[in-house]
Amino acid sequence: MIEIRRGSIALWIGIIAGPIAWASALQVRYSIVVYVCRNHMYWLMWLVTLGALLITAFGGFCAWRGWTDSTPRVRFMALGGLSISALFALAIISAAIRDFSARACP
Repeated sequence: MIEIRRGSIALWIGIIAGPIAWASALQVRYSIVVYVCRNHMYWLMWLVTLGALLITAFGGFCAWRGWTDSTPRVRFMALGGLSISALFALAIISAAIRDFSARACP
């Protein structure tokens, strides 16, 4: 039987949370733009962006917890998770800047 450690799950969450949050936020923003324009609910875009950033921050926190371990594999995954979380947080913010500075609604 395969043994799964809790630390491994946290490290994998740290690695995949950012990309999943970015892709989900991108898809949700594209799918609700018509609804937002018809009902003038621009705050909904802020809510999607905030949710994606919270998920990415949670992934970064999970990766950061593994940083104190002395095992090379764990430290490598923690560094990768922190880097990926930071990169995708910037991607989420850059998509939000475009959404909020140039509104899609006429």
